[in-house]
Amino acid sequence: MVVGCGMFGASLALALSASGHDVIVMDMQEDAFDQLGDDFDGETITGDGRSALMLQECGADRISHLVAATGDDASNLLIAELASEILGIHHVLPLIDDDSLVEILEDMGITPICPHRICEEEFFHLTSLRRMEDVL
Repeated sequence: MVVGCGMFGASLALALSASGHDVIVMDMQEDAFDQLGDDFDGETITGDGRSALMLQECGADRISHLVAATGDDASNLLIAELASEILGIHHVLPLIDDDSLVEILEDMGITPICPHRICEEEFFHLTSLRRMEDVL
């Protein structure tokens, strides 16, 4: 399940669908699903992923992975906590930009997707430059 059908959520949902995975995409704005195009072979649900009841109605018991990809860190944190702690979804990955929230999630045992950290890692990988902490 992907909650949030913005640029990242839509791209991920399309990639998962193209790879043969069953995908449910949820967004509060029905027109957000326009980004999925005609090739998307999954289910779309208009609703609020911050609601445990809504997630349950979407079949949380059959969801193995949930990506919280709304445009709001606090919402993604809440969705991740609901999915992991209340609904028992094992693989929960919230999209988070704020480093302080990243640390909170990691302390909870939830692995966040943090774009600036991923880009930073890729930069050092592509350039073969070393970080200061790698030198010490």
